Amino acid sequence: MTATKSTEPDVTQSAVGIEGFAGAFAWIDPRTLVIDPYNHRKSPTASADSDRGPEDGEEAEPGPDVVDTTVPDAELIASVEEIGVQTPLLLRPQEDGVTLGVIFGQRRCKAAVLAAEKAISKGRPFRMVPAIIRTDLAGVDDDALTLSLIENKHRTAASARDDLAAVRQLSLMNISKTRKAKHTRALGLTAKQVKAAEKADQLSDPVLDRALTYDFDFVEMADLHEVEELEYAIDWLRHAKRRDIEEGSGQRGHWAHEMQELRARKADRAARTKLREELKAAGVPLVDYCWDWTRTPARPLTDLVTADGTALDAEEHATCPGHAAFLDRDEPVTVWVCQDWKKCGHQLSPKAPKDARENKSREQEKEERRTVIANNKAWRAARPVRHEFLARLCTKKGHASSATWSMTLSTLTGTMYLFEHFIETHDTELMASFLRVPDPNAQRSSKWNRVKAPFADVIAATPAARRWQILLALTCAAYEQQAMGDSAWRGEPSTETTEWLAFLKTEGYALSDIEAETLARGEEQAKQRAEALAAQGDERAQDEEAEPVAA
Repeated sequence: MTATKSTEPDVTQSAVGIEGFAGAFAWIDPRTLVIDPYNHRKSPTASADSDRGPEDGEEAEPGPDVVDTTVPDAELIASVEEIGVQTPLLLRPQEDGVTLGVIFGQRRCKAAVLAAEKAISKGRPFRMVPAIIRTDLAGVDDDALTLSLIENKHRTAASARDDLAAVRQLSLMNISKTRKAKHTRALGLTAKQVKAAEKADQLSDPVLDRALTYDFDFVEMADLHEVEELEYAIDWLRHAKRRDIEEGSGQRGHWAHEMQELRARKADRAARTKLREELKAAGVPLVDYCWDWTRTPARPLTDLVTADGTALDAEEHATCPGHAAFLDRDEPVTVWVCQDWKKCGHQLSPKAPKDARENKSREQEKEERRTVIANNKAWRAARPVRHEFLARLCTKKGHASSATWSMTLSTLTGTMYLFEHFIETHDTELMASFLRVPDPNAQRSSKWNRVKAPFADVIAATPAARRWQILLALTCAAYEQQAMGDSAWRGEPSTETTEWLAFLKTEGYALSDIEAETLARGEEQAKQRAEALAAQGDERAQDEEAEPVAA
């Protein structure tokens, strides 16, 4: 019988480990390194027209849409500055036998060079970079190129969701603030962004993908998550972000205004949903709003009276078979209606529109009223955004701007009734909020029982170079209380309202639409008044010239 050769591996013999290459680990000054000519990752200038090469000594120029992948981004630079290069570079000796060239790790190396130069310029020690020197690759260009290509080709970037989840984990870790701050700087993020990652990580995948496309940061993603249920929210916020970028102030002013509007709409939607559920539970039919009720058998109860002329209310009408409701267009409130007032034996109120023509006139009045209501809402919605801006302005480091000094000193040394009346109110709440300190009179309701020197502690703790902040906060409180009330946008804006909005704009505040409209109207009216006064002056001068001179 012939023995059959087994194809099974011999598991009785232990596996033997072998060295994969010849080389050594070392710490290297990144400024001494060069980029190996066979490094797979090329800059656009080096790689443009690589097939034919530049002719007649002319440098190849990259196309307008080509991205230089050899340049480290801001996040990598921040990381290397904070904690140094953590993953070793792969190097090999160059032709001169002395210089070392980077086969892969080019971006880390460039970031390390920038970090070293920055440290040296400030008189601080700089970090060396860890590296593996492949002596066996000296002169072996094909192997060097292949290794570089493999390194870049098979590197799969972590997903945005992975990044968010990791930053969220960091924000929740029970570590010291110092360590957390160090990690935050290494990631190129702010503490606020790390904290926002928890909410940003809760975005749905489709919305997260769009947010990344629009270059939203973690803070913006967290805001978006708050109003994600509004299907138009991401488009509105994208538009606001673009406006902020175009203005170049580095602020999120338009974004903040848009978020206020979106929060209000979210609250409105939630209130309407609750009302619908309550009406359904009570068995009350919900009908659609009608622009002209005179064309239908239905009427709101405000248009109806009983047979004896008594006004109808919802409680009394609840037993009527025509009892129903619709939701008001402007506010999330229930408006009660009778679906067939004639059949149900009701009468029209003397004030109710009788036909389409009369209804049209009433609707025009209502539309004007709706505009007033909408503008009132918009004006009030801008207030918290504006106040937050003022708080930042009153607590920022550095010196006051020329515009700030001019506005502050003119207000405090002038004879305006605005400032005089503000002082008489003895109000300290606004000023305290702008200085980000507790209101010293919060528990004192009467203006006659106020703390004598409410901001003595703030004054004592504020360096002389920053005491302008206290004067500005006082000025801000006066204007906000006296010139920016709920009706300040209506009619002809006061001189004080116009001046204040113009000052805020000068200081970098992003005006909301209603604020911008009010400022434009106020400035136009001020221009017309100035022209009228100038015309009167010209007429007076002409009259004086026309008078005969006494002999």
